[in-house]
Amino acid sequence: GVADYCRALGVEYIRVNVPIYEVVFLERREKNPCSLCARMRRGALHDIAVEHGCNKLALGHHMDDFVETFFMNLFNEGRIASIPPVAYLSRKSIYAIRPLLLCTEQETAAAAARNALPVVRSGCPRDGHSERERVKQYIKEMDREYPGFLTRSFGALVRGDISGLGHHASR
Repeated sequence: GVADYCRALGVEYIRVNVPIYEVVFLERREKNPCSLCARMRRGALHDIAVEHGCNKLALGHHMDDFVETFFMNLFNEGRIASIPPVAYLSRKSIYAIRPLLLCTEQETAAAAARNALPVVRSGCPRDGHSERERVKQYIKEMDREYPGFLTRSFGALVRGDISGLGHHASR
């Protein structure tokens, strides 16, 4: 797994157990758990990064995530926004960076397979049955009907400088 891979590279591996499942599903019994879960995961990551003296936190969001988030915001909130490629978190004094934004999910998966990288599958009981999954399927459907829909949508987000994408991307 990931711990063995890090050990082989001589990289420190830190794992912290956070009771997200217990809070989200057992205690709060959230009907739509994704938002609370994401906030709790981000909070835990930010705290751990600060605790270990980090000033940057690199996250694995890729192009598909940016496009999916845009459509989720548009469809559900009527808001034109996506994930910022770089965000300064003033309360924690760290930057969250997303260096994979120019890679598609397919390219990322292929690179992981090609390099025999360990992949951790989501243990979420809602994985594959969420609003994000619905939007992912919508984008796949649109991409079949209009080949290149995903990359053209991303290009439009970049050209429109949605969430600062224009300052951090060129494709």
